[in-house]
Amino acid sequence: MICVLGHQDIPIKQEQPDFRVDLLQTNILLFGSPMSGKSNLIRLLTLILHKLYRERDEQIFILDFGGALADLETLPLVSAYFDNANEEYVKRVFKLMEDQLKSNISALKGKNYASCTERQPIHTTLFIDNVNAFLDEPRYTAYQEKLAKLCRDGLSKGITVVMTASSTKGLGSYMNNFKQKIALEMPAESYMDIFSHKVIPVGNNPGHGYANVTLPAEDTVGALPAQVPYELQLNLADDCADERFQANLTRYFADRSVKKYRRFPEILTEAAAADFIDPADADLPDSIDVTVGLDYTECKPCRMHYESAGVIAIYGKKEFGKTNLLRRLLKNLLSNPQYRFVFFDDGREQLRSHLADEVCEEKRKVYFSEYATVPMKEKNGGIVNMKLSPLQQLVLYVHRHFIDLSKVRRVGNLVLNEIFGTGLQIEPGAPEDYNRNDNVVFVMQSKFLYVNSPAAKVYMEIILPNLAARAEEKNWIFIFSDIKNISDSEIREYFNYTIGTAFLLDNIAEFVNERGQKSVFGNMDTKSLKEEYASCELGDGYMYSVEKDELKKVKLIKEGDENDE
Repeated sequence: MICVLGHQDIPIKQEQPDFRVDLLQTNILLFGSPMSGKSNLIRLLTLILHKLYRERDEQIFILDFGGALADLETLPLVSAYFDNANEEYVKRVFKLMEDQLKSNISALKGKNYASCTERQPIHTTLFIDNVNAFLDEPRYTAYQEKLAKLCRDGLSKGITVVMTASSTKGLGSYMNNFKQKIALEMPAESYMDIFSHKVIPVGNNPGHGYANVTLPAEDTVGALPAQVPYELQLNLADDCADERFQANLTRYFADRSVKKYRRFPEILTEAAAADFIDPADADLPDSIDVTVGLDYTECKPCRMHYESAGVIAIYGKKEFGKTNLLRRLLKNLLSNPQYRFVFFDDGREQLRSHLADEVCEEKRKVYFSEYATVPMKEKNGGIVNMKLSPLQQLVLYVHRHFIDLSKVRRVGNLVLNEIFGTGLQIEPGAPEDYNRNDNVVFVMQSKFLYVNSPAAKVYMEIILPNLAARAEEKNWIFIFSDIKNISDSEIREYFNYTIGTAFLLDNIAEFVNERGQKSVFGNMDTKSLKEEYASCELGDGYMYSVEKDELKKVKLIKEGDENDE
């Protein structure tokens, strides 16, 4: 993959040949002060690759820490262009590069990419403009080793790294993996650090500098010393907007391009998400399943499949999108007349204002959030009006309509006695209700579920597991929409055991570090989470399938009012 980048002056040969670089034989590291022409090299190489190769042969990834290359994003061979605005995209590129390297190693079966005579994997060029900014960012420390591995192992497996830098600071361990070094305008002592040879500083002359020779000119006889720098003038890259260049792109590529990894908009609406989703992956119009967002790595839809989800739990910061996610999860259920709802709220009454009132048919919903006076039958046959808490009302409703709790015990005691006392006569519920009550959605948002109380303990340890065990058979859906910290270890253990799918709207490494074993994410390793996932922006979250042990970072789709919490 020979690219002509400019002209060199080689006095010992009395020649001024083309400056040629073979991207299969060397990585490239270019140094230069600001405005000396560093970004021009990336532009130049990118446009040369578009002239020489097609989408089946070459893909380009650009990490722009200098902020001057945005116009390259739409070019056909540019698979991804990301700047430093969102940390997640930088980490995503290194994840993609790591996967590409593994894939190429497997496909090449021990062979060197350059010498492979069979069909090669697509070649990848990774550009990093202003790598010093990357190395100076503490949040990218974990990815420095991944970059070093790419520089060390990628070339022989079809991945070429091209980096620009303003100084040699922090690059000492990388430089041995870059046979081709270029230095434009630099302080005099820096040339010695780069080439181990003294040169005359070039001064303020953009594109003018020094480079060693890694690929002699075709008419040059004999090899030149590998590290000796020779004077260089880089070519000026074409203008991407030039009509002639655009016409050639259209002629060569038509509508074809490499697979694109694009940035998400700040607010991902349903319409914007549809632009990322392949029509074959779109939601079915008659399905209750719903796409909650797009995963950050592949931009593929993350869908809530209710049949296999189990109990759904939502964790997260205040005002970080929990209500929006809940609204999204219920999107296809609220409008489906086959489904009924049990809303369990607390004094905040957020479910009433955001969701419960949207179910207009009263027969389709029941709502618990306040203390209520309920006539109860005493054992002596009398009737007493009892003031029941919302949780007591919920348990009574479950007993009368979903599961007969009259003979269920916890630690030898009848659970109904623990909740209502021993002086009442609570008759079994109606069997016909047990047989017909299916297609029910339980939306649980009360903070009183997580306190250390007898009622909460009975519900979490006995009632919820019994309900969850019949959920698939009866088509019951359970969503705990604002999980609080559970101090009681037994309640926490039972509750975590029932969860099948969990969402987290928070920085996962910090969350796991703070809550340790107290959540369904507790067994994850904080260090590896810090390395793999960036901090959450507003609208980001994690989707975790407990059964599959599969964790995905997701850009969540915005549902409804933008002011939703």
